[in-house]
Amino acid sequence: MSIATLDNSSSLAFLRSASLPSLIEGKIEQMILNGELAAGERVNELALAQQMGVGRSPIREACRKLEQAGLVEVIKNRGVFVRSVDVQQALDIYEIRGALAELAGGLIAERATDEDIAELRDMVGQMDALAHAGDVDEYYRSNIAFHARLAQCTRNARLIEMFQGTDKELHLYRHRSLMQPEGLVVSNKEHNEIVQAIAARDIKRARQAFKRHVLNGKTRAVSAIPKEG
Repeated sequence: MSIATLDNSSSLAFLRSASLPSLIEGKIEQMILNGELAAGERVNELALAQQMGVGRSPIREACRKLEQAGLVEVIKNRGVFVRSVDVQQALDIYEIRGALAELAGGLIAERATDEDIAELRDMVGQMDALAHAGDVDEYYRSNIAFHARLAQCTRNARLIEMFQGTDKELHLYRHRSLMQPEGLVVSNKEHNEIVQAIAARDIKRARQAFKRHVLNGKTRAVSAIPKEG
């Protein structure tokens, strides 16, 4: 759906809380995370402007913000492209993500409210149905939301920002990791283990469960990389 054709009431409400470039930035970010714009693909500013019913200037401003966030890169004399992270870069980011997850797990076990835990359990239940249905795309979107919700439960703004930054940089690898046989079911079993540890207020167990989930995801993602030749 283009911005131009958004429901009037919801569009007005959205625009009251966000500038046009910020709104466009969010739309393009979702296109990247959902795979509509693939890694290495050129971002066609004119096509996006026409699709969203806006001028090219807010598209360019949104792309500058996405470059700062690490989702796109500007190649001189060629244009803006969806960032493609090579394998070694991905491995490096996974190491950082694992350390952040370990820290986050302990903070969540300490700080999550009963309402937070109930919501996390509900999200895991919904993903369980998607996993058994084999719905990779919808599971992936729910997975992004679940990890974002986990990060929010740390009540640490800087950690949330850093953790979600690794989410965005690794989105292609994380999506691939779920394409492995039983990948969805195994992934969500790990989610459940994290939530159970948090609910038990077991700081050590929550730290280990969250870090293990991230590192297992790295292993699944590497296994899913297409073999050359």
